[in-house]
Amino acid sequence: MTEQLEHLIVSVHGIRTFGDWQNRLMKLTQAKNKEVEFQNYQYGYFSLLAFIFPLTRWLVVRRFRRELLRLVAVKNPKRLDLVGHSFGTHIIAWSLHSLRARTDLRVHTLILAGSVLRSDFYWGELIPSVVGRVINDCGSRDTVLLASQFLVLFTGMAGRTGFVGMNGPEFVNRYFEFGHSGYFQDRNRKPNSYMEDRWLPLLLSSDRPIYFDERTAPSPLEGIGIWLTNNFEPIKLAVAISPLLAALLYVGALYVRSEAATEKIAAVASLAKSLKYTHELDGDRLLDTIEHGLGAGLQRTAVLWLDDHPEWNELERNDLTRFGLCFALARSTQEALSYLQANPGRFAVIISDFKREDDPKQGYGMLDELKSRDLHIPLIFYVADHTDAQAKDAVRHGARAEVNDPIELLSEVVRALPSEAKEPGRIELLEQKVVGCRWMWRESR
Repeated sequence: MTEQLEHLIVSVHGIRTFGDWQNRLMKLTQAKNKEVEFQNYQYGYFSLLAFIFPLTRWLVVRRFRRELLRLVAVKNPKRLDLVGHSFGTHIIAWSLHSLRARTDLRVHTLILAGSVLRSDFYWGELIPSVVGRVINDCGSRDTVLLASQFLVLFTGMAGRTGFVGMNGPEFVNRYFEFGHSGYFQDRNRKPNSYMEDRWLPLLLSSDRPIYFDERTAPSPLEGIGIWLTNNFEPIKLAVAISPLLAALLYVGALYVRSEAATEKIAAVASLAKSLKYTHELDGDRLLDTIEHGLGAGLQRTAVLWLDDHPEWNELERNDLTRFGLCFALARSTQEALSYLQANPGRFAVIISDFKREDDPKQGYGMLDELKSRDLHIPLIFYVADHTDAQAKDAVRHGARAEVNDPIELLSEVVRALPSEAKEPGRIELLEQKVVGCRWMWRESR
């Protein structure tokens, strides 16, 4: 059976140091009580760069947790105290947090100094089940912790402003007028008596901790600065993930752009093949159509389709969608005009049938409305059948063309698209991919 140790103290130093203060604290403690065993946890020189990355911090926490459990199992102390400074407070707190469900670990006193933990670290999960009492000593002039608060993700400056929570015998924040190393040395960098005066009474007894607060009341402006500093985490998180977000946007936009370009080329090839086998092949017209199809921008283009039976044109719309077109469907002239009024300058082309039941402005009514409003939007009539005379008459009235064949429709619409369309940005491309077409216009009123 393992012999039970009476009292064990474990200390953990901070970054960019080898923890000289640990040996001093050990000598001070054992000068008062030689029966106290000291274990100074050393993890080597931990650079600022390593401190910035959460993964390297997690590895150190994991290693200390394993060592602490081994030490407790071997020594079996009746009383276990922990002392941590700076990054050492992070190591201790998160190790205990991960061990909070264990029943074989009990810390009598935990002293934190210059803590890099966030002020909202929740000690309620550890007190009193894992830790008997927590004393958090703070340096109100600790500028090193400002760097932790502003620059290092998931850390804070509880060693400057204190932890949020109830203060009492089991948990107390104490404030002193010095900086990050004021617990170990004076302003001239010479060893001071702080540890002997403030920590030994806690480590060598169970007396109630003495509360100190040497701060002065902040001015209103200083109070605002303190509040902004304490709530800087969302900004810090946004800055930290912005490079990753930018990379994801860039890669995603490249994928969407490539997919859209591939789809457009396939659509142009399909259209060219279809035109090739029409009974009247116009070489110049074929080349012109291909040129317009390839020159169409990758952005979505809004097209207004006026037809009282839109379900009859679903296949044609599917083909045109491959060119990046989005369709707003109107069943009457009045509804089409409502779309135009709610979305000025939005629609690049209008496709319309000629006859519509219960529409007093069927036929050339839509063209007349466009003229009266001085709207120069190409309109293509798409009808079931027509004569050459009727097609010419439609052009005389202001239509771009009148067609009755899906291939002819595809050709006319592609050639009517803006020749110098603005290329969409990366965010716009992703928005087009995720949201689809409905974002392009407001519904008719």
